[in-house]
Amino acid sequence: MKFRLIIAFLSCLPLFCYCQNGINEIGAKPTAMGNAYSTVNDQWGLFYNPGGLGRNEKTVAFSAFTNRYGISGLNSLGAGFITNFTMGTLGVSAFKFGDDLYSEQIASLAYANSFGIASLGFRANYLQYNIEGMGTQGVVTLDFGGTATLTEQIRFGAYIRNINQAKVSSITDERAPTILYAGLGYQANEKLMLTAEAEKDIDLDARFKAGLEYKFLNKFFARTGVSTNEFTNFFGLGFISQKLAIDYALTWDTTLGLSHQASLSYTIKE
Repeated sequence: MKFRLIIAFLSCLPLFCYCQNGINEIGAKPTAMGNAYSTVNDQWGLFYNPGGLGRNEKTVAFSAFTNRYGISGLNSLGAGFITNFTMGTLGVSAFKFGDDLYSEQIASLAYANSFGIASLGFRANYLQYNIEGMGTQGVVTLDFGGTATLTEQIRFGAYIRNINQAKVSSITDERAPTILYAGLGYQANEKLMLTAEAEKDIDLDARFKAGLEYKFLNKFFARTGVSTNEFTNFFGLGFISQKLAIDYALTWDTTLGLSHQASLSYTIKE
């Protein structure tokens, strides 16, 4: 029985690695914009660029669920909470990917603050892998990032995921991915935002991403995005009231098919 489980896991490993391997990016808003999100200063920076949290002035609770390609074993769920205090912003989050056969759980703690045109943030993550019949393995990864407001309309963002190059296996010297991100955001007006980003895993080819958000009917948003290196299209809609935000994203991967994601945010304190 254990042998069959190992064979099943190995046969699915390329798909698991493609989807996650320690990456806890989630949230229908950033997903719909092609995950080109290193420049955006809102609560979803807790899962993307922690530097974007430094300009936060709210207390927000939020969560998201992703169904990938109709395969339950590739589903992911994340939830976070951020709050502002005198010395900056604190955030905590939890994330899970996978099922009983293979899963990843990530618990994170983030801190960010702003000064002048810059906002800097740090995130510590405890990443645990679990393979049925083969036990669990846990590592600590560290992320660092920042954003800068260059003009009233243009922002720059950059961050490094797993800056400490945490080792997953001492036997094979396998490490959690170390990934560098850098992007530009352009707020054309109160209705239109454009983002572009380059992503480079130190062991893989670079990937380029771009996103667009358009606000219409005062409380509704339409979003779209693209990414290269396994070309992928993204689409989404959003609704925001005074305290509640509801977002949906559709991802179309030319190889694997469709994924759906929904997220919910609630502002507890302005």
